[in-house]
Amino acid sequence: MFFRSAFRILGINLKHNFLPHLAVSLVIALLTPVVFGISALDPILSAQPLEMLLPLTGTVVLTPVFLPEQDENILALMRSKRTDYLAVCAVRVAYSIVYLGIIISGFVGFMKLRECQVTPQHLIGSLATALFLGSLGFLAAGISRNAAVGYMVSFIFYIANFSLKEKLGKLFLFSMSVGSFEEKYYLLAASVLMIAAAFLYLKITWRRA
Repeated sequence: MFFRSAFRILGINLKHNFLPHLAVSLVIALLTPVVFGISALDPILSAQPLEMLLPLTGTVVLTPVFLPEQDENILALMRSKRTDYLAVCAVRVAYSIVYLGIIISGFVGFMKLRECQVTPQHLIGSLATALFLGSLGFLAAGISRNAAVGYMVSFIFYIANFSLKEKLGKLFLFSMSVGSFEEKYYLLAASVLMIAAAFLYLKITWRRA
């Protein structure tokens, strides 16, 4: 029963909610090699497109998880359903993360074909950065109940990384580009915490509403 409901939710949401964000993320992925030029890059240079542009796909696909329910009519309809609203959101988060893994893996594979010196660390690091940006937008959108706020918070943090490296410490997004991978563990941990915090906040406020 659980898996049947999950697959039904998955099909409906992929068709009606996810496709526009998927399209935008693909545009970002296609623009990345145009902006950076991807051919025979060393490990440091290979990290730049994987940290500085491709991770914006995380913002694009994770931030709008709550977007459909910004419409009060849809929110009221969700309240009347037997399926728990947070379960629907969890399915959306799950397929968004799987999609990020696929698109980033594909991009790393493309770089490998272009004779770039990419490693599994590049894949994990890029995914960690994308998840962090997406989770930040996800949390902000969940608390504010406004996807635009989530996009803004995520993008402001992204821009801040170009000038506030030392102040951001372990949450610096572009660490692989300066030869450090340790920050990626912190980004992954922070992503899990922010996603959990968003669900906890919604669970509490949903009961009170």
